[in-house]
Amino acid sequence: MASERKNDTFRIMVINPNVSVEMTDALKPIIKRLDFQDVEWTFYTSPREDPSPDSPDSEGPIDSINGPEDSAKTAWTCRDVCQHIQDYDAFLVACYSAHPLVGMIRKAIAEYEGTHRDQRRRFVTGIFEASVTTSMSLISAFNLTSVQYAREQVEDSFGIVTTGSAWKQELTNAVTEMLVGKGRDPPACFAGVATTGLSAIELHHTDPREVKRRISEATASLLRNSKTFVAAVCLGCAGMVGMDEAVREGCIAAYGESNGSRVRIVDGVLAGSRQLADHCRSGY
Repeated sequence: MASERKNDTFRIMVINPNVSVEMTDALKPIIKRLDFQDVEWTFYTSPREDPSPDSPDSEGPIDSINGPEDSAKTAWTCRDVCQHIQDYDAFLVACYSAHPLVGMIRKAIAEYEGTHRDQRRRFVTGIFEASVTTSMSLISAFNLTSVQYAREQVEDSFGIVTTGSAWKQELTNAVTEMLVGKGRDPPACFAGVATTGLSAIELHHTDPREVKRRISEATASLLRNSKTFVAAVCLGCAGMVGMDEAVREGCIAAYGESNGSRVRIVDGVLAGSRQLADHCRSGY
């Protein structure tokens, strides 16, 4: 899949785990605009048919991942990427979910590195994980209190604007498990999830004005329903890449021009791309 590489460049595979080539193509200009001179990007789209004859699922190809079951099915279908650990320095799973393919690749990396200790390290993340960790770095801080020499956590929070209603509870659970553990209440720093009612594929086939309106209204609803100041909003779908303007409009509608302009908008595709490039350079 990959040709011989130079020692001063890093190869990063961006994985679209659904079969929509249109969605993969939408990612390319956004990522390439980063203009990293030391990174070669490869874009992978899920095969339309499972590569193995013993597939446990005979359903048709998935062009829009609309829930956790779809995430699991597409992880199975895309598992062949684990055969290419030796060819790439990092892997970005471009599906905004707790996608099992991230863990599958991480396991394959650990196995490969266990027998190739003389090679540079390899990395993987998903756009969901990248957006959460980036948001936490943007909002998390401690401040002094009115009590002398005492401190407290700043009450800012982050939230997610995503597609269909099926993701509301699923992403809430995923953030909670990631930050505080399974079976716990959502952390105070999480403002929740607002949905547009559109699937990932519908984002590209619905009138752009309607898409913008729905994203803006979902964002405004997220901010207005939060008890704390929502200092960061995550774009909760790979198909929302480049749709920052609609989110900004919702922030300003909820908070006004001054405070609405303060909200950080986190694109998981860009956050993950930057994180992986930095990991490759740093060799953590």
